[in-house]
Amino acid sequence: MSKNRSGIVIVGGGVAGLEALIALHTLLGDRVDLTLVSHDEWFVDRPVTVTEPFGLGSAARYSLPEIATEFGAEFVSAAVEAVAAEERQVSCADGTVLAFDTLILAPGARLRAPFTDAITFGLAGSGQAMRDMLDRLAGGELRSVAFVAPSIAGWLLPLYELALMTARELARGKVDGVRLRLITPEERPLALFGEQGSESVARLLATAGIEFSGTARAAVEAGHVTLADGEREAFDSVVTLPLMGGPGLEGVPATEPDGFVPVDEYGRVQGLLDVYAAGDVVDFPVKQGGLAAQQADTIAAHVARSHGAGVDAPPFRPALRGMLFTGDAPQFMRADVTVADPDVSAAWYPLWWPPTKVAGRYLAPYLFGRADEEGFGVHPQGFVDVDIPLTASSLPG
Repeated sequence: MSKNRSGIVIVGGGVAGLEALIALHTLLGDRVDLTLVSHDEWFVDRPVTVTEPFGLGSAARYSLPEIATEFGAEFVSAAVEAVAAEERQVSCADGTVLAFDTLILAPGARLRAPFTDAITFGLAGSGQAMRDMLDRLAGGELRSVAFVAPSIAGWLLPLYELALMTARELARGKVDGVRLRLITPEERPLALFGEQGSESVARLLATAGIEFSGTARAAVEAGHVTLADGEREAFDSVVTLPLMGGPGLEGVPATEPDGFVPVDEYGRVQGLLDVYAAGDVVDFPVKQGGLAAQQADTIAAHVARSHGAGVDAPPFRPALRGMLFTGDAPQFMRADVTVADPDVSAAWYPLWWPPTKVAGRYLAPYLFGRADEEGFGVHPQGFVDVDIPLTASSLPG
């Protein structure tokens, strides 16, 4: 750490960590020393992994050490285990101890399978398990699949994508007679996107022949799905998503029962001076890359302002944007907002720019520029960004 310059340590090389890194570099330049710490040396465009079992795409992977260097940061390959806020130190599993003036925690959530008898997409080996399931469906060995949401919290859109792309794969292969059922605690499909967005998704499900069961909490055991009302049905295969939990870092407060980190509207960790947190580790009920980027932007602006940067530092005001993979043209989702066309709730064309899965202010343009995506170029004429404000009444739980 250079004399007369503050040291900012960012823990985690996911969306929130990289958004914070690029934002701080942009806002503060060389006025601070930046350090990026991650146990993994690769950033994976995780939302795109849902397309891989279907041969519809491949998630891009980027070197974290290279990104850190590009934005003037030191990269440390290590897993952080503990935070000593009063001493302004973080301890790593390999014995490394790092000093900080400001700490940003964005290590991502800990993931676990909610059921033993299901494919938990997002865990190791789940991509191959999905491919095997598709082969068995095509061969007539399997005739029914349930897509079961483990919880109303988190981010359920990938489960819809998996169901829709499975239906598309069956239709493409002219495989008839397979029953697909989507079971979720939501009152209606993707309820977070508002009434019009939900209606659009409901039409997609109906067109694809996917049954939707809402307000349903389910358990899975031995190939059977049991709902809270006692309904029990056998399925040849079950697909679900991981349950998320907090990082379990010593010295960092955690909420019950899942261990997420409590933060205020500026991302400051409860009871810890100059320690912030963003992304899936915090106690915000919706876990989504675009929201993680917004949390990181809030923190970066707050930190930059404390270092003398002439920037506004408003509190976190979540706005939801989502691109839904269907197997055909992606749907760009939004809900009712006063500046938007009330007759358009989902479209094949982008409703924000750049048209990436993670709609972050800094990371998305950076990744878009590196990816050189075919079919998209400069910001389109007349383009308008559309946000979906999330309020306490619209959040799950």
